[in-house]
Amino acid sequence: MNDNIITSTQNEIFKHISKLYLAKHRKVMGEFVLEGERLVNDAHKNNADINFLVVCESYNGKFPEGVKTYTFSNKLFNELKDTVNSQGILAVAKMNKKESFDFESARTIVYLDLVCDPGNMGTIIRTCDAAGVDAVVLSKGCVDIYNPKVVRSTMSSLFNVNIINDDNTLLKLKDMNFSLIGTYLGAKKSVYDIDFSKKSVIIIGNEANGISDEVITLCDEKIIIPMVGKCESLNAAISCGICVYEALRQKLNK
Repeated sequence: MNDNIITSTQNEIFKHISKLYLAKHRKVMGEFVLEGERLVNDAHKNNADINFLVVCESYNGKFPEGVKTYTFSNKLFNELKDTVNSQGILAVAKMNKKESFDFESARTIVYLDLVCDPGNMGTIIRTCDAAGVDAVVLSKGCVDIYNPKVVRSTMSSLFNVNIINDDNTLLKLKDMNFSLIGTYLGAKKSVYDIDFSKKSVIIIGNEANGISDEVITLCDEKIIIPMVGKCESLNAAISCGICVYEALRQKLNK
């Protein structure tokens, strides 16, 4: 750890990190911020490419060894952090630039169509990790997965899930005989009527508008999640969780 305590907002490290809280700078710099002891240490264990760490002067917890570390005054650190309880540690890491994935070996894929809420995105990634989903594909217009709120809500699953940005992926998957299954309020079939043992793409739509018309036309199956109460819809993360766990249930019962 660097024993020199940084106190000024004019410090280049402080200014560098501050920029990373904005998507446009993350994209240009190819870096993002992770906050909190568990997230930082899990990222290191999962071989994330961490450029450097920042801890506040009063921090006495665990942090990865062998990584360049800067110490900020408590006041300066509090001006920087995005969370209420940041635990006094953050890391700056390089984005994962994975551009492709071997879909041939995949069985269950989740496709997110314009999912915009950071909390939903993070929860979906975490749930897909837990349910053993092979990959998550993002359409253009989805929230940035390196948004601090997304990173935080994934609880380190960001480093365990294959996440692919869409480039005509749905058409490719259709050509590879994947069944495209879209969640749709007007559907006649229930999620529990679908055979997920075949190669499947579960499509989750935008929080307000659902799946786009362009994507709906590609779907082989449209499904609805049964609701017996007065609620008219479920949010994207809950819908995704129900679908991927039904797929997992069928897999485990084979």
